[in-house]
Amino acid sequence: MDLTVLFTISHGVYLTGARDLDNRLVGSCIDAVMVVEASPAQILVSLNKQSYTAQTVLKTRRFSLTVLSDDASSDLIQLFGMNTSRTTDKWLTGSYTLTDDLPIHNDAVAGLIVTVDSVSETSGHYVLLCSVEQAIPGTMKNPLIYHDYQNRKRKEKIMSETKKWVCSVCGYVYDGEVPFEELPEDWVCPLCGEPKSVFVQE
Repeated sequence: MDLTVLFTISHGVYLTGARDLDNRLVGSCIDAVMVVEASPAQILVSLNKQSYTAQTVLKTRRFSLTVLSDDASSDLIQLFGMNTSRTTDKWLTGSYTLTDDLPIHNDAVAGLIVTVDSVSETSGHYVLLCSVEQAIPGTMKNPLIYHDYQNRKRKEKIMSETKKWVCSVCGYVYDGEVPFEELPEDWVCPLCGEPKSVFVQE
């Protein structure tokens, strides 16, 4: 079965934001959001059961949703999608606005504050039926569509594979399986120990 067919079903890329019971801002990157009806405004949101954000939302029953623009950076998406809020402060950059004490990224096409009305479960996800408390217009940009995001990732991978990342200090050429851009920020050159920031593309 070719699961890439699912990428053709139109949906977007979003950031969730919540506060855990220690009052820390947490969040994740998701792609499964659907408008159920406009009056009263309700949406369906699917959250991975393993995510700390999902476990927080089940306790607090409130969260924010940032609709990302089509020029949202891959770094932002990777930060929220490839790290856990258990150990990473994803909102540390401060590029957000608090609305009812919940974060909405400043590069949002739109932002929503929602409350959880009911929860269903699949094998790996919680499917939340949510009421929209607030709907806040953002930038005049276009929203990022998931299919377009997948195409962008493929292009970035091809570009990454055709160019080499070289340590400007010792000349080490990175050839690992993980794309260089997706390596953690604390990764260092295995030869000289210099940080990722000294590598240049050739």
